[in-house]
Amino acid sequence: MSSQGNQAVSAHANILANPVYPVDLVHLSRQTLGDRELEREVLGLFVNQSTLYLKRLMAAKSAKERKNVAHTILGSARGLGAWRVAEEAAKIEEHYSKVTDCKGLANAVDDANAYIREIMN
Repeated sequence: MSSQGNQAVSAHANILANPVYPVDLVHLSRQTLGDRELEREVLGLFVNQSTLYLKRLMAAKSAKERKNVAHTILGSARGLGAWRVAEEAAKIEEHYSKVTDCKGLANAVDDANAYIREIMN
């Protein structure tokens, strides 16, 4: 590959790993060993499951239930590379008995899912 080609690949990798993006696609690629079909499957599952679990979180009747649902979202987000979602879910998991507002997590999930839908089209 030419020097220009290497620079383009490197620049592309830096853009994808930039925390400004809702999903770290470089991290996801590492997790899936570069299997693009698996990446698409994981992204699709995240969109469906994060929406479902966010609804469960909002409807949680107890602090313990909030903690458990936040933990599930946290693990899923970390595996995918949705760092902002993971950060917001970690806050809820850590302070589950005091949390009454999940807007930060809801916004992070919405951003990640919109980004995923955009890149999958």
